[in-house]
Amino acid sequence: MSTYGLKDASNITFVKRGTTTPVLYINYANQTNTQWQSNTVYAKKKGINAIAWDAARTGKLTIQTEEFDLRLLALMAGDDLHKGSKSIFKREVYQLRGDRIIQLDNKPTEGSVSVFRVDDRDKREHIEEIPMLVSGDAGSVPPMVTDVAVSTKDTTATITWGATKNATSYVVYRNGVAVGYPVETSFNDANLTPETEYKYTVVAKNAAGQSVQSAEVVVTTAARGTQEAGEAVKATEDAIKRAEGNASGANLNGLYFKMTEGGNGIQLSDSAVVGATYVVYYVTKQDGVSSYTINALKFASNYEIYADSVIRSEDGEDKFAQIHFTNAKPAANVTFNQNAEQVTSLSLEFELLADENMDQAIYNYIED
Repeated sequence: MSTYGLKDASNITFVKRGTTTPVLYINYANQTNTQWQSNTVYAKKKGINAIAWDAARTGKLTIQTEEFDLRLLALMAGDDLHKGSKSIFKREVYQLRGDRIIQLDNKPTEGSVSVFRVDDRDKREHIEEIPMLVSGDAGSVPPMVTDVAVSTKDTTATITWGATKNATSYVVYRNGVAVGYPVETSFNDANLTPETEYKYTVVAKNAAGQSVQSAEVVVTTAARGTQEAGEAVKATEDAIKRAEGNASGANLNGLYFKMTEGGNGIQLSDSAVVGATYVVYYVTKQDGVSSYTINALKFASNYEIYADSVIRSEDGEDKFAQIHFTNAKPAANVTFNQNAEQVTSLSLEFELLADENMDQAIYNYIED
């Protein structure tokens, strides 16, 4: 019988279980490792192992590769690779010109812009945050919502407030969680618990962004069965002062920014330093994005894996070998290490389960 050596792992194909339909292909792997284990339990006779029971065999396959298809990462995450328009977080650095206008490369999404002056040398250290102008005018976020009042019954609450300049919609928060998105200046909240304390705030929104939260109103629902609304409750003086202190706007030296009419531009006030370095952070919708999602409760499906290799005899003749893993499940734990000094190596683990025939792997060696 000839002596053989096995090398190379290539043409690794993932197939949907029970079919011959490929879902993913890897042309080459730097290294593969297969481990087979089985625990043995012994019965002893006079202190010597006399009878052995072997548990079912378990297996693990590890594939290491430097080049990979993004679909492989999606497969390990239990998701498909989605292509289309996605929200991307951007950071852009500018040296301020004489007109004090910054023209962004992309149009930011509503309320996502932050502006900082940064160190002129390293262009990273934040020296000062530039607040957005709050005036209610075009290009400005709305002012803070005022005059919030809440009246309650046993399981419902009615929240009203004063109209806010240049606001196009509002968000109502109950205990810090958004519960309503009205366009008018009132909202009815339901499914509350009788005789329970709730805290309400309201935020105004427009195309430029959103205001800070209003002063907090604290109310307690009426006893069960109460169908007549109680007297409206408003924020305390202390709550109003705290909210006003949080309200952003032009600071004492008149430094602020506002969005221009086109939506891509930022106009800084005259107090901004011409020639200084500023950084803008924002979120934008971008086309041509490939993405997958890792979900805490979503895991990968099972696959069949075919992998080719070269088997070389002792006389130097190369033959073809193929390994078929009949029921492979990507491991729940995936490690993806990145190294600035080396090409990233992706290490993937698969649990090698038994199929309907209790087979886990089939090794085919073509010697003729």
